[in-house]
Amino acid sequence: MKPTNCCEGVHLVGTTGEPSRRAALDAATRICAGDHLTTIFFMNKIHPWLDGHTPLESAEQSEQGLEFVIDMIGAIETGVHI
Repeated sequence: MKPTNCCEGVHLVGTTGEPSRRAALDAATRICAGDHLTTIFFMNKIHPWLDGHTPLESAEQSEQGLEFVIDMIGAIETGVHI
């Protein structure tokens, strides 16, 4: 049985396209325990690893930006301090 995504069909404030929505949902399910408010805060906050950009901005800039944001989320998930 395939698990259902509790966030399917949810629009998170600030997401402008599919890449940022995908990164936000990844963050919501992996590091924000599914909490949409925490995800919105995280995705809209300027992050030092992103040269003064937010994860949403970086995810929308390019495929490489999206991959970096998802990798960053994975690093945070495994305990890398930011």
